[in-house]
Order: sequence, then structure tokens, then C-alpha cells
Amino acid sequence: MALIRHTAAVSGLTLSSRIFGVVRDAFIAMMIGTTAASDAFFIAFRPFDLLRKMFGDGIFSISFVPPFAGYVQAGRRKEAVTMVTSAVGILSVLSAFLILAGWLLAPWMLHLMAPGFAPGGDRFALTLTLFTIMMPYLWVIMMISLCMAVLNTLGQFCVPGATPLVFNLVVIVFALTVPGAAGDPVTWLAVGVVAGGGIQLAFQVPFMVRHRLVQPARFVWCHPEVIHSIKKMVPCMVGAAPYQINMLVISFFASFLVDGSVSFLYYADRLVQFPVGLIAVSVSTVLLPFFSRKAAAGEIAGISEVFDTGVRLAVFVAIPAMAGLMILREPIVRLLFGQGAFDTPAVTRTAECLLYLAPGIAAFIGTRLFVTLHYALNRSRDPFYAGMISVGINLVCAPVLMQYMGGRGLALAVTLSSMAGFFFLMCRPLAGVVVSKLGILVSACRAIFLSAIMAVSIQWMKPLLFMEDGGKLLLGTKVMACVVLGMAIVWIGARLLRLPELSMVGQWSEDHMKKGDSHGSH
Repeated sequence: MALIRHTAAVSGLTLSSRIFGVVRDAFIAMMIGTTAASDAFFIAFRPFDLLRKMFGDGIFSISFVPPFAGYVQAGRRKEAVTMVTSAVGILSVLSAFLILAGWLLAPWMLHLMAPGFAPGGDRFALTLTLFTIMMPYLWVIMMISLCMAVLNTLGQFCVPGATPLVFNLVVIVFALTVPGAAGDPVTWLAVGVVAGGGIQLAFQVPFMVRHRLVQPARFVWCHPEVIHSIKKMVPCMVGAAPYQINMLVISFFASFLVDGSVSFLYYADRLVQFPVGLIAVSVSTVLLPFFSRKAAAGEIAGISEVFDTGVRLAVFVAIPAMAGLMILREPIVRLLFGQGAFDTPAVTRTAECLLYLAPGIAAFIGTRLFVTLHYALNRSRDPFYAGMISVGINLVCAPVLMQYMGGRGLALAVTLSSMAGFFFLMCRPLAGVVVSKLGILVSACRAIFLSAIMAVSIQWMKPLLFMEDGGKLLLGTKVMACVVLGMAIVWIGARLLRLPELSMVGQWSEDHMKKGDSHGSH
């Protein structure tokens, strides 16, 4: 039952973090809207946001946790402390080099990231300033990811899960103080990003100190496991985060479109990340250490049972969430972002991008779960190939679809490429691990059937509910009523049809998770 408890705790913290993340972006939208200045901020922030999501969602954990969990599982504390201490030193040196290189090469890098921003223009100059301010955040991201990997392996999921809340709260404070701040508002927000990251890291340090995991005397240059983990990070980034890479790619193309296009895609992405983070990140964060310990002990059968049930449940939940976002896209965008500088055209354009990005939610989640399984088994080749396929298809589709559909085409390119990567991973064999691909597809079909009933019902009600604008409170009540109705339709339909997915939660906890209880409570 420990894994169920940990998953529930991480899911709750992730939900809180995502809520405050949306609140953070709502304040940013209200302050800077979807203008040339907002595009400059999001272009400068995108690489750091990409790394933050990659590392925060466990990219470094994927390469670091298996060997570290092996030391912990074997009771080799000295080796575990040496590995953590060496990782702190080596990552700090690597970060310092990358930060210095970033400052020196910033103009060239920005020209690659946003070629549509003319060098010497106001947008380019502002983006360069913001990028330079946020460069130290790179070291903070790496340290946070290391702390998260270590604490999760030791069974302390709540501390790393809570720290994104700290980051969001600090940025919200900076956004609220923009009107009284001297200088450009987006510059103040860039400072807030660095400050939020620093405070987020400081929140985790006492828990690392409590375990006495960082001991300078045990530092080893070129620690083999640490070097191996760092080397695996690049293929892990391609294999585990093709979605984030694809979002960076479409920001590149969006810089050629009208002002605000980068921002429309950013806000649509933020809404998609809500269910993705709640389902995929929460489950994979808990399952990676569990799978790694099982693999180290040679208990492959236990991995097969847990993963097969987990991925079917994730897909069954993800598809209704996807349908709900598509049906309620405009009311949700208007509720969360439609205020201040974020005007009605911005709401419409963001909702259009969301319509084409949301269909990929199930693929985003499924990819993350399959990648977690592969890396727990020390198999990095197939995730890397899947990532390359996804990124390659996106590079081909994005410019073509952009010509005909603008920003909507860029969103559709990400969705199509993510689906291709997911189906590649699902079809690849895993030695020793049995995954029912037919069972996953059947669960998906059941979810699609229930989602279609839900979508028709809510679509019928929308003209009655949203024909008049009665303010934020009334709009929020109407949106929440639709969400509750949609959940009720899916749940009642599953009960009437006696779908096995409803009983899987109890089966997952009672029959399978009990095996990992003693390990998970360490």
C-alpha cells in the first residue's frame, strides 16, 4: 500500500503545484498579455522552462536513480554518499561552464531559437536581456533535480513534490509587484524566476543535510556512476522529453508568425501540462524507484503486473481529460487568462491552439510511463529512437502545417509527432516484461466511448450555460459544473457497463503494491 500512498501524496502535491502554476501564468497573462514583450519573455524563458520541466519531471532521476537505488538497496551507504557528493561537485562545475558559455554565446543562441526576431530590433534586445538574467537559474535546476532524485529514492516524495509550489508562489509575488517595480515588467519577472528557483532549492537543502548525504571529504572527480548518469542525460532528454523539445521547436517557428503567437502556444501548453503532470509525472515519479529496486532484485514479474495495470488506468483517465479540455477550451482559457492585457482575441487564439494540442494528452502520458519502465530496466535505446522519431516528424510537419494553419498547425504537429513516438514505444518488445498492448487499446477504446457521450452532453449544454458573460465567479461556477458533470457521466457509464478499470485501483493496491510496501516505506 505504500506506493499507493506515495502516489496519492505526490498527485495531491502535483495538483496543488499545477493549480498555482496556472495562477502564476494567469497573473503573468494579466500583466503582459500576448504582445511582442510577452513573446520575448517566453522565448527567453522557454529553454529554462524546458530544462525545469525535464529535470523536474525526473529526467536526471531516470539516469541517476537506478545506480543510486542499487547502493541503497545493498546497504552500501558510503558509496551512496560518495555518489551524491561527487554529483553535487561535478554538476556545479558543469553548470558554471554552461552559464559562462551561455552569457558569451547568447546573441547567437537567441538567433537560433527565434530567427523571426530581427537582430538589433527591440524584441531581440529585450529577449537577450531576459536570457542573460535567467542564466544562473541553470545551476539551480540541476541542484533541484539532484535533490529530487536522492530524496525520492529514499522514499521522501512529499518534499520534492512540494517545492514547485514554492517556485510558483515566489513568481506570483513578483508578478503582483510588477506595477510598483522600476523598469520593464518582463525584466522584473525574469528576476522572479531566478529568485523562485533559489528559494525552491533552499527548501530542499535541510532535508539533504538531515541524511548527511553531502560530505565534501568523500568527493571524487570523475565518479564513474555520476559520469555515466551525466552521459545518459542527453539521450534521456531526447527519449524522455520529446514533447518539451517539440514545444521548443515550434516556438522557433512561431517567431515568424504575428506577435503573440509564441504566447498563444505557451498558454495552451500550460493547460495541457495540467493533466499530464497530474497523471504521468506523479505516477512515474513513484514508479521509477520502485521499478529500479525490483529490477535490481530480479523481480521482473512484479514489474509487469504493476506497469500493465498502471498504464491502462492512466490511459483510461487521460482520454476523458483530453475530451474535456477540447470541449471547454474557450471557457477555460477565458476563466484562467482572460483579464487585463489578455484580451478576447488572445483568448480565441489560445483556445484554437489548445484544440489541436489537447488530442495528444494520452500519447504524452503513455510515452512518459513507457520511458520510465525502459530506463528502470536500464534500456535507453528504444526511448531514444522514439524521441528521435517524434522530433523528426515534428520538424517535418511543423513548417508545412504552419503554412496552412498558422499556430494551430504547429500545435497539431506536436500532437501527431507525439502519437508516433508513443506507438513506436508501445510496439517495442521488452525482455521479461509482459505488457498487454491489446489491453491498453481496449481500455483506450472504452475511454473514447465514454468520452464521446460526455462530450455530446456538455456540447449540448454549452449554448445554455455560456451564452452570457456574468463575470469570473459565474463563469468559474459554470466551468466547474461542466467538469463535475463530465466526471459523473464517465463514472456512471463505467459503473453501468461494469468496466474492469474501476476495480483495477483496488487490485493494484491490494494484490501488487503490497509487494513493494516494505521497500517503499524505507
